[in-house]
Amino acid sequence: MNEQLIRRHFPRASASTLAANRSLPDAKPQRDKAPTLGRAVKGKAQGVGRIIVRFTAFRVRPLDPDNFAGGTKDLIDGLRHSQLIPGDEPWRIKLETEQEKVRSFKEERTEIELIYP
Repeated sequence: MNEQLIRRHFPRASASTLAANRSLPDAKPQRDKAPTLGRAVKGKAQGVGRIIVRFTAFRVRPLDPDNFAGGTKDLIDGLRHSQLIPGDEPWRIKLETEQEKVRSFKEERTEIELIYP
């Protein structure tokens, strides 16, 4: 991913964050240029695997599963607007949510993983 794009969306990003995200691929799907195994089948467009968007919450008091999953909407919209994912339609992403109990409020956090196909 372009460092200038990261800095534009996250102006206060640390050097370690920039270094960790430099190798991210572009969010726009690329067509596979490999030859087909047989005759081409006519269709609208070539399918691209869905991006897995995984939210892991570490909480002292875990939320109800439906409350936690519903609370991710704004975060997913932010990922879409920052062009880290091409869209939030069900055929573009697979949403996974998990929660783990922690002992103190200092340990509370939410981790977001993007796994590209």
